Amino acid sequence: MKKSKRIISRLLIVTLIAGMMLAAGCSKKTSSTGDLVVTINDEKLYMQDMMYFIYAMEAQGQMYAQYYPGYWDMDIEGVTMREQMKQSAMDAAVMWEILYLKAKDAKYSLTDDEKATIKTNVESVMTSLKDKKEQLDLTGFTTENLTKAQEKLQIANKYYEFVVDGLNIKEDDVKSTVDRDKYRQYNTEYLFAATTKYEDSKTVELSDKEKAAAKASIDKALTEVKAGKEFADIVKEDDSLTTSTLNFVKDDGKADEAYQTAALKLKNDAVADSVIETTAGYYIIKMKDNNNSESYDAAVKEAVTKAENDAFTKKYEDEIKKDYKITVNDKVWSKIVMGETTVPKAERITSTPTPAATDTPTPTESTTK
Repeated sequence: MKKSKRIISRLLIVTLIAGMMLAAGCSKKTSSTGDLVVTINDEKLYMQDMMYFIYAMEAQGQMYAQYYPGYWDMDIEGVTMREQMKQSAMDAAVMWEILYLKAKDAKYSLTDDEKATIKTNVESVMTSLKDKKEQLDLTGFTTENLTKAQEKLQIANKYYEFVVDGLNIKEDDVKSTVDRDKYRQYNTEYLFAATTKYEDSKTVELSDKEKAAAKASIDKALTEVKAGKEFADIVKEDDSLTTSTLNFVKDDGKADEAYQTAALKLKNDAVADSVIETTAGYYIIKMKDNNNSESYDAAVKEAVTKAENDAFTKKYEDEIKKDYKITVNDKVWSKIVMGETTVPKAERITSTPTPAATDTPTPTESTTK
């Protein structure tokens, strides 16, 4: 995992929150008004206002924890991922509140269509969680607070988009920085005869007799292909063969080395002269498009998004945020343990015991600009 002083940057938060507004909803946990977490000028955010951002960070963390053992307690430059995620949740909550205040000043509002879309999304979230009582108890999801939260975030997002539009990031300028050849995509079609099978939760090789039968089938198919027969017609007559597509960029790991080597030699609509053998089985490869731009276009889009986010982050830090006094109530905030706040106990992925909130020293209230 790449080292960084701020693993979850604000630019990632922008993408995460904007995307999850429509997909996952917001988490609001019922709490007393005494649970004040942070004050931004005269605006107050309570624990129930923070729960969505905690939920968003924890959802992302749980995803990573499935692939990185001990993820939550992984130490990066002296800071655990729990602490990184917790700071990111605070950064996100503060940023989106500031953007919302800016949007209100600019008189932004939602259209009827946008409100209707939010209503549909909220209903979808509530339906998906209908049978998940523990999740509902932890997050405090209700139709009312989900709707209000999403409306607020949607309005804030309008101001974010206004700022980004004013940054004058030109796609052509960014495009020139992305190497077209590096992202050249090869779109192929293939016929396949397997020499392995999945059995008892593992991949095992076929017997020599079965392999010989597979080779005979694929050799026959190659003769038919050279005679002009379509892949789809061949598999209709021989159910030991399958056909599908494989699109890859050179050395991206999607294609077996032998498959890639053979495919790169082909012109459009050409079929490999011989059967290609890999560790999984035998292939007949046909090149559909040896200069497809899909991966390049996606790389350009990603580069543009990054350029916009980098420019937005700088403007936010240097200009927008400086007009707001941010005061965090550490007595309350210190009690939050990421990975254990909105995640049901049975789903928590932990590696080492985490001290209870009462074991954690209570810092004094801190103020940042």
